[in-house]
Amino acid sequence: RGMGHSIDLMTNDLGLVVIMEPDGATLKGFNVYVGGGMGRTHNKETTFARAADALGFVPADDVFELCKAIIAVQRDHGNREVRANARMKYLVHTLGIDGFRELVGKYLGKPVEAALPLPPWVPGIDWLGWHEQGDGKYFVGINVEQGRIIDRGELRLKTALRKIVDQFGLTMLLTPGQNVMLQDIEPADKPKIEALLAEHGVKPIEEVDLLTRNSMACPALPLCGLAQTEAERVMPEINARLRSVARSVGLGDDSSWTTRVTGCPNGCARPYMAELALVGQGPNQYQVWVGGSPVGTRVGSVLMDKMKIDELEGTVEPLLAAWRDGKEGDEAFGDFCNRKGVDFLNEFVQAYSK
Repeated sequence: RGMGHSIDLMTNDLGLVVIMEPDGATLKGFNVYVGGGMGRTHNKETTFARAADALGFVPADDVFELCKAIIAVQRDHGNREVRANARMKYLVHTLGIDGFRELVGKYLGKPVEAALPLPPWVPGIDWLGWHEQGDGKYFVGINVEQGRIIDRGELRLKTALRKIVDQFGLTMLLTPGQNVMLQDIEPADKPKIEALLAEHGVKPIEEVDLLTRNSMACPALPLCGLAQTEAERVMPEINARLRSVARSVGLGDDSSWTTRVTGCPNGCARPYMAELALVGQGPNQYQVWVGGSPVGTRVGSVLMDKMKIDELEGTVEPLLAAWRDGKEGDEAFGDFCNRKGVDFLNEFVQAYSK
């Protein structure tokens, strides 16, 4: 089918993609990616978000030596004068991936091998819901809206997780998508856990709106001193408003895209890779980004500055209408926006009427 990309590997300084031998059991090595990073500052063009580049392939036995060489290159050649430009992404950008690769090869003592072909990245693999884990047991991924484990109203997620851990002693993982995964579930315990989750108002993943499932927000106010505006606390309302707008232009509830909201431009919820992102740019206003990849391999573009949150519907409705009428086949929203470009989209927004 392809490879999932739920960990946003290309937002990292260094990322490794596992490659197995044909037997499916022996580790062959890794394709290595370098130079990703999200942090930036408004109105400071020397800072920018960047998706990682493919450096090459490394056999399993050499992976630590290659990683050491990459880190040593950053240590010796990274910017130590300007803290805002100290990340590896700026070094990769300055040298170019070919120059960076050549330098890493010198530190490694041999050229970096060419990256191996990979299956395509595909959207929608987030491991939420129930799955067999391959050893006769199950795991279940539980959607945690904006990563906040809390008892609020009918949803008593915190209590449910506490009871499940106490009663069943399961392994738990936190995912980069702000969700929780419970592992090593015996088949006989599956209906008991399903019932316990239902009793505490935790919806099965099939009942979670796709926009909610595909969204993230940073904590922002009141927890983060860098936040310029709200993110986590307004994300449920934003998702509901986006769904309402989608319905108003005739898009069904099976339509979705990745939406991410942050309270400032530092990018903690990885907004710049999203198909639609709102990046805090002052009290109750946001910089709007569009055109990220649905599989997290491309940074989007700025559509507009200082959109007031009250203007959300008026901004998004034309974009969704343009996508509805102009997409090619099942083209994703982010791919459509990237293909058409922000100049076209801004003109369409200005000229739009129902």
